Amino acid sequence: MMKKKIYRWEFAAPALIFYSVFFILPVILGFYYSLTNWNAIKLSGEVAKFIGFDNFKKIFTTPTLTAIIFRTIYFGLVTTVFKNVIGFNLALLFNKGLKTKNTLRSIFFLPSMLSPLIIGLIFGSLFMSNGFVNQLLTSIGLGHITVPWLTTKSTALGTTMFVEIWRQTGFNMVIYLAGLQLIDKVYYEAASIDGASAFQQLIHITIPRMLPSFAINLLLNLSQGLKAFDIIFVLTGGGPAGSTELINTIVFKEFGKKLYGMSAAYGVIVFVITAIFGLIALKVTNKDVDS
Repeated sequence: MMKKKIYRWEFAAPALIFYSVFFILPVILGFYYSLTNWNAIKLSGEVAKFIGFDNFKKIFTTPTLTAIIFRTIYFGLVTTVFKNVIGFNLALLFNKGLKTKNTLRSIFFLPSMLSPLIIGLIFGSLFMSNGFVNQLLTSIGLGHITVPWLTTKSTALGTTMFVEIWRQTGFNMVIYLAGLQLIDKVYYEAASIDGASAFQQLIHITIPRMLPSFAINLLLNLSQGLKAFDIIFVLTGGGPAGSTELINTIVFKEFGKKLYGMSAAYGVIVFVITAIFGLIALKVTNKDVDS
């Protein structure tokens, strides 16, 4: 079996060492410090005492902290579904022979290139009490539903999800467009000759051949949604009253308090949740491709 090796192991050694030092080791240290009470503001020498699973017990026995985990999963799933559905439909639309398709593609892709800070400033002003959104609603007779969207507890999370979906839909569209353009047109010509409708062609030709693109977008969006931080931080900072607090915003705040042990525990939870959902998505999409 060793004779079948193409390259000597020495060629891979530099990459393995680099990957181990800068990626594997920090992950292992993160797992270790999640089992400690590492508190950088302690004045005693023992700042990282091993405490077992106490950090995790605190998280899962405190309702407000447990709610943050479920809110993060909810945020990740909802944004993933909408980014993919809207992105796929836009790709189907712009894959046709529209005269303005290149201009429209650029317009929809533009938000994914903007800095989260710029997006936060723009939507922060749009959704404020006297912002454009409320002025628009008032002008069409819906003034009774106007609220400060990002500072009202019942609407803040939905508004941040809307902004996140708006920001990343164009990126999903580009990946789907690339997948659509790889499908051989012979399939559609043959289906048209056989009398297949546009919907039948979508179900039996387009979607099965787009599964690799679905898998990529699903994994990227799930990972991005579960690890969301920047867009939440610039829009609401986790407020009001913690209604938009996600795991990564808590990690940042705990880290700011120098409670590194608790911060590492949250980081481990994000890692585990992301890995579980990623493996499920990979399993489902691979199964469909094989079938």
